[in-house]
Amino acid sequence: MSKLIINGKNKLYGKIEVKSAKNAMLPLIASCVLLDFEVGFLNCSDIGDVSVMLEIIKSIGGKYRYEGDTLFVDCSSVYIPELPCDLSKKIRASVFLLGPLLARFRKVSAVTPGGCNFGDRPIGMHLDGLRKLGAEISGNEHLYLRADKLKGSKIVLPFASVGVTENLIMASCLADGETVIVNSAKEPEIVCLCAFLNRLGAKIYGAGTHKITIHGVKKLTNKITYFKPITDRIEVGTYMLAVLNTGGELEISGANFLHNTSLIKKIYNNTCKISLESDKIYLKCCGVGNALGYVKTAPYPAFPTDLQSPLLAYACSLSGKTIIEEGVFKNRFSIVNELKKMNADITVEGCRAIVNGTNRLRGAVLNAGDLRSGAGLIISALGAEGVSEISGLEVIERGYADIDKKLRLIGADVTKG
Repeated sequence: MSKLIINGKNKLYGKIEVKSAKNAMLPLIASCVLLDFEVGFLNCSDIGDVSVMLEIIKSIGGKYRYEGDTLFVDCSSVYIPELPCDLSKKIRASVFLLGPLLARFRKVSAVTPGGCNFGDRPIGMHLDGLRKLGAEISGNEHLYLRADKLKGSKIVLPFASVGVTENLIMASCLADGETVIVNSAKEPEIVCLCAFLNRLGAKIYGAGTHKITIHGVKKLTNKITYFKPITDRIEVGTYMLAVLNTGGELEISGANFLHNTSLIKKIYNNTCKISLESDKIYLKCCGVGNALGYVKTAPYPAFPTDLQSPLLAYACSLSGKTIIEEGVFKNRFSIVNELKKMNADITVEGCRAIVNGTNRLRGAVLNAGDLRSGAGLIISALGAEGVSEISGLEVIERGYADIDKKLRLIGADVTKG
């Protein structure tokens, strides 16, 4: 198992460029199953989860290639509506292929997906929504979906799930009639997916609101050559918190500050200076920050669950008490026991982590239990006294491309072990 070795206390200075968002690219790649022509996605990096999704596409007959940082995906030759077990178990995003494969082939078989383990994340909402569109589903661990015809329907989601919203949008594009998704998620990644599909000829209205309407079409026929996805707001937030935890000054290019408003509001007056210009965020650290008070994760535009672990790590070195409540995935506190190895003062009570900040964090031998907790451990290790070893680098690289190289470029003492 590969690891990162970090010698902490180096201030970070320089520039970092972020590329297309992992959480945008995965449904975009899945949606290519609906097409019979090649599309190029600009500004992409070869991160772990994207690589696995592309290998799934290849296993069912599709093709992909990179030209620099442009990813070309061609699903015109896809012929197997059956997802491979080994690859599907690696990433939860394999579930995104259920909707488009069902729309194209009227049948699909798959195993339940894998991904990070931080609580119960059943796919029942995906399946319930597809049933509303006319799918017949059987099986448990191995699923079989069939629909002679997909028909538009009104679907009320019990929770504003991003993945479910995206899956149902893709399936509904080629369904007969009108589909209305009520209590749909509003995340920027959904707006990005809908913009892509609409350019291809889909008729989707209301993206970015809690009510999305799709008028089904027979085929997506508008051939486009290139599409530029949104950049990764979670990666932006991670590097912002890293520089705040270590000191220094950073320019992040390719950032959409509107997508990180919830984080910026939390840190704006916290002994740092932030300036925003076009697609750049400038961040200058001006000393040890104060505790953040109360933070609760919730669907967009609230504070994102994917930045909860990085924020928790940052809070460990602040002055005072921070309370972080997890409002999306109740068990997403795997990072806590690892941070305690570094002398962090954290108490978990149900869905809340109570952090008493300290300036006495020290390096330790750590393990990245999931993608975002791994990012949080890097943030803490960068600011801690001494050397930390973080195993599970391959887990972190599922969402952060060349993170060791990027950190070295801005002054971190980081090596791969």
